[in-house]
Amino acid sequence: MFEIYNIILYPEILLSIIILGLVIYGIKLSTFKVSISFLFIVGVLVCFHPSNNIFNIQAFDALQLSNGLLSINNWMVIIKLIIIIGSISILLISSLEDKTSPVLILIVTLSSLLLVSSINWLSLYLTLELQTLSLFILVALKRDSAYGTEAGLKFFVLGALSSGLFLFGCALLYGLTGETSIQGISQGANIINYEENLLLLSGEVGKIFITISLLFKLSAAPFHMWAPDVYEGAPVTITALLATIPKIAGFAILVQIGPIVNVILICAVLSIIYGSIGALNQTKIMRLFAYSGISHIGFILFGIAIGSFEGLQASLIYMIIYILMSICSFSIILSLNLYKGLLVELGGLSRDNPVLSITLTLTFLSIAGIPPLAGFFSKWLILLSGISAGYYLISLIIVICSVIAGVYYVRIVKIIKFQTGYPLLIWQKVLNKRKDQLDFKKSLLIGVSFFFILFLMIYPNFLLQLTYDATISIY
Repeated sequence: MFEIYNIILYPEILLSIIILGLVIYGIKLSTFKVSISFLFIVGVLVCFHPSNNIFNIQAFDALQLSNGLLSINNWMVIIKLIIIIGSISILLISSLEDKTSPVLILIVTLSSLLLVSSINWLSLYLTLELQTLSLFILVALKRDSAYGTEAGLKFFVLGALSSGLFLFGCALLYGLTGETSIQGISQGANIINYEENLLLLSGEVGKIFITISLLFKLSAAPFHMWAPDVYEGAPVTITALLATIPKIAGFAILVQIGPIVNVILICAVLSIIYGSIGALNQTKIMRLFAYSGISHIGFILFGIAIGSFEGLQASLIYMIIYILMSICSFSIILSLNLYKGLLVELGGLSRDNPVLSITLTLTFLSIAGIPPLAGFFSKWLILLSGISAGYYLISLIIVICSVIAGVYYVRIVKIIKFQTGYPLLIWQKVLNKRKDQLDFKKSLLIGVSFFFILFLMIYPNFLLQLTYDATISIY
């Protein structure tokens, strides 16, 4: 009887039961309140369920329960906690009124949790597709918008291409070793290395296809072409979802499968360069966030490409701080209730709402990497890891690109602080009589995330210890 309760209380199984219940009875319930409540419960279970050893609790065999498809370690537990915190934040800032959106966000959360725990190519592919199909629907929610239709179609076509590359890479690796587990394929490839050069080449090509597929999901250059249009066309809440949860899961699994280092390194440099330069002439906030996200993914990929313990830990810290900054900035943008999503609409914010003005200004300065804010701390750790590993030229390129990226963040600060609103936009506000929607949920998120942005560099010991325990479990 104890084992039955233990299985039911397994976080992913419990979340699956909740989603099925909401699909059947959600029309009679408040899907938002149910989703928030049970995500808190799932977050507690992720920490304290016997399947985890992060708190030295008696181990429960996750491999036996999933027939060898899933596993658990400290790295997976920390990533799952970040995913759940991010999902709760997305639901709290959500302004979507239909009942289906919270359920789809829960499905994205479930697929991301399963994706992080997957140690088999079959489970990886199935959970990746579950996540992608849910995102297809969410991106295309604005049915009456031409931008929304374009975003949904582009995301669908390129997502299908990415999935095809992933499946083809898995097929090549299976043909090489006859194994579907990630660890078994690595061992089989090492044995065959000395026997057949052709088979070795097939295995390398398979890994390259899988790596490129995951880079599509992360919107890393040169596989970023979908990001600006999708960010602009999707609802702002879904854009916040795209910028956080799928990237956390993609980052975690990219570390676990051991990607091709040269491919990752090239994409990291291209992402930083293209993200920094591409954002300079943007006039819309969401497209600016898209290019900014491409640049940040470049920093994270650089830490992965370094391959050292310090590099992986720095990448995890960077991802956590990036999520905090994204949650804070998206919460503020949604609270401002902008009409066209243009940067010039931020003009006059310092006069209309000084508190939000200061918060948004410091958040953007943190994203730019200005000390002593948290964004500087994360970039400094990545650069320190790169210099320690001997990547001097790439580190110099990163510093130059960071200076270039600082230009458009300072330009936004100038608009917020010193530029008055455009007359057309002012009249639009007067005629529509719409006010900023800063409710308690958004205020709470802005306050908590902004607190960490300000003080994380002053006392980083907790974050350093947490990421140390997570990273060391990979080795």
